[in-house]
Amino acid sequence: MQAIPEFKISSVPLVSPIRFARDPLRFLRQGFDECGDTFKIKLFREFIVTRDPAFFRHVLQQHHKNFKKGNSVKMLRPVLGNGLVISDGDFWLRQRRLVQPAFHRERLQELFVTMGGLTAAFLDEMEQFRGKAPVDVDAKMMGITSDIALKTLFGNMNTEDKEQIYNQVSRTQTYLVTRVRKPYRLPLMAINGEDRRFKSDLAYFNSLVYDFIRKRRLSGETPNDLLQLLLDSTDEETGEQMTDEQIRDEAITMFAAGHETSATGLSWLLWELSAQPEIVARIRQESSIFETVPSFEQLIQMPYTRQVVEEGLRLYPPAWTMTRESTVDQKIEDYPVPRGSSVFMSIFELHRNPNLWHNPAAFDPERFQPEAVKNRAKFNYLPFGAGPRICIGQQFALMEMQLVLAALVKRFDFVREPGYSVGMHPQIVLKSTNGIKLNIR
Repeated sequence: MQAIPEFKISSVPLVSPIRFARDPLRFLRQGFDECGDTFKIKLFREFIVTRDPAFFRHVLQQHHKNFKKGNSVKMLRPVLGNGLVISDGDFWLRQRRLVQPAFHRERLQELFVTMGGLTAAFLDEMEQFRGKAPVDVDAKMMGITSDIALKTLFGNMNTEDKEQIYNQVSRTQTYLVTRVRKPYRLPLMAINGEDRRFKSDLAYFNSLVYDFIRKRRLSGETPNDLLQLLLDSTDEETGEQMTDEQIRDEAITMFAAGHETSATGLSWLLWELSAQPEIVARIRQESSIFETVPSFEQLIQMPYTRQVVEEGLRLYPPAWTMTRESTVDQKIEDYPVPRGSSVFMSIFELHRNPNLWHNPAAFDPERFQPEAVKNRAKFNYLPFGAGPRICIGQQFALMEMQLVLAALVKRFDFVREPGYSVGMHPQIVLKSTNGIKLNIR
């Protein structure tokens, strides 16, 4: 076995964690440039960092039973409980089987009608910004995807609750990321009100969701939404159904893991397309088959728009990284991976690895033509993960992003302000540093 190269920028222990917290993407790129596709680094504790697809294949598929979710995921437990993103082992497998029917093709077609109606109304709302000051499209995409997530989950919800949830999710993400990347701030957070506000936000969110569950059980109604599916799900082997706590965990996981990733992906796509008129023209050519929003059948007839979405997820993967902890002593690609090792897998760097992609920084939807996809190694492109724990909402997200993107591009032009630039600032998802502001024409 060969030793894993170490990326060490200073003999002072705090330097690396501080630089990583300040700019994770730049820090990791420097490590890959100096050490190759796999290296180790100490960030309060040691990580094996990789963009090698062989690592992804080993960890996520071939030997997935020899890994568990990394410690960084545990920070989400207060919010997501024991939902699919957090849980492991037999409990995870049972929950996966119970939730899976929510994302079967027939159910997606039913949910698509809800998506289409909300998107059509959203287009009318966007008209008020046409020809005016630049708009933060990141905030607007968060609005439409959260509306879709909440409507498909819970049915109707009042505007005040929706705005409250949106604000709380944003604050909660910032809070949790700070706790992981800057643990030296924990004492300050305990006295400056951040801990207290987080607990207050979580209490409100829990109260709202449990109230939805209680009212639905008492109503006797069975509307066509995901909450009802969770309530009706029954374990075929035991006949057991989910408790209110399990339904709460899965519902919040669907909302939190679903809407922000789609919103972030759409925001980066609109930013990219604002400098790609030829690609926009091709999307519009496909969009001639529908009036305001496409139907489910029409969406299937728009393969180029789907390629644009997939290329956006390559260049700007919302779920930009994942971490697993080895539960046994093992070897990956002739590197020793002892029990307890944390393997930090950079999807962002995997998708931009010059050893795997030609001109990786260029936005090129032709990479996702059927023949190109057929000839590409499976583990070079993983926007939704891979293996048994591949994102359960993958098709929902792709359908949603293609629908919203096609409808927006058909109706509006998105134009950059001269001299305005956007930086990437990864939190739990790949956010921007200062919002993504575009003129709407």
